[in-house]
Amino acid sequence: GMKAAARDGGREIFDAELQDTALRGMGTTLTAMLYDSGRMYVVHAGDSRLYLFRDGTLRQVTEDHSWIAEQIRAGNLTEEEAKESKYRHVITRSVGFEREVDVDGLGLAVEPGDCFLLCSDGMSNHVENAELERILSTTWYRRAPQYLIDLANSRGGDDNVTVVVVCVANDAST
Repeated sequence: GMKAAARDGGREIFDAELQDTALRGMGTTLTAMLYDSGRMYVVHAGDSRLYLFRDGTLRQVTEDHSWIAEQIRAGNLTEEEAKESKYRHVITRSVGFEREVDVDGLGLAVEPGDCFLLCSDGMSNHVENAELERILSTTWYRRAPQYLIDLANSRGGDDNVTVVVVCVANDAST
């Protein structure tokens, strides 16, 4: 399934690096989803994110694979300390950096009206979750990606900023 495809992609990237020294160290984060029969299936490696916005409440579905996030989860750093850390961009999992990647996989039931937001760390580093929740509550979903990209860039977005919004508009069972 999707996890196998992600692992295959990782091997392809890793093998390409072996063929061309200019590509050494190449890798990518991956957050992907697939809808099927009322469920959303997700694969994830790295610090890009998938959020679910349902009934006015935002929830981060994926878990960041980053050194900082691991330190916060272990209780070694506070959220405030993490924001100031020079290690904010160190990721602990990616696709292609090693030959075998351990990707997270999960599935969740979808309800009509659900809004999924996928984004790179270029956005999530500059927009807090509470602010993101407010923006999704007050912005047309089709306008939200460009709004969030512009907002992140205006705050010094120093990385590629990618935002995709997917809205489940109809009966999720069809």
